Amino acid sequence: MDWQPERIPEPTPEILEFADPEVLPPLELVLVKGISLDLEVPQDANLPIALADVSVPSFQADAAEVQMPLMEQIKRELENVGDEDLKPARIQMGLLFIGVSALLLMSLLLYITAMHPGLTVKQQMLRYWSEYVGFVGLGVAGLMMLGREAMRSPQISEEGDR
Repeated sequence: MDWQPERIPEPTPEILEFADPEVLPPLELVLVKGISLDLEVPQDANLPIALADVSVPSFQADAAEVQMPLMEQIKRELENVGDEDLKPARIQMGLLFIGVSALLLMSLLLYITAMHPGLTVKQQMLRYWSEYVGFVGLGVAGLMMLGREAMRSPQISEEGDR
């Protein structure tokens, strides 16, 4: 019963020939002139700020004067924003923090189980404690935001009704 392993010849690696890279021409520096900075804005565009004509030579001097009416309008609109108007945004941000935290924790758990299946729970905690603490902290911050909104007293009207 003489059994000898069969020898498999090693395949010779195939030598690949690559094309030579294309030689790019050197970069040339071009002077930028004020006239070449014209902005093409469609007339029906809904822009948050008013754009002045850039090709006008006195653009820098008149820019502040052109923007002042717009800035005053924005200031008047922001003065009307109250605490009650911002409540939905604060609740959404708290829920976003909690959701992102849960997603990141599940991603970390999936990564650990897929890439390091041999680690014990103790080894996992020793190796990935900083990520775990950061993700849990993000979720706690979201819970604190929601708790703050829940404990906030409702606005009392002038008659004293709640």
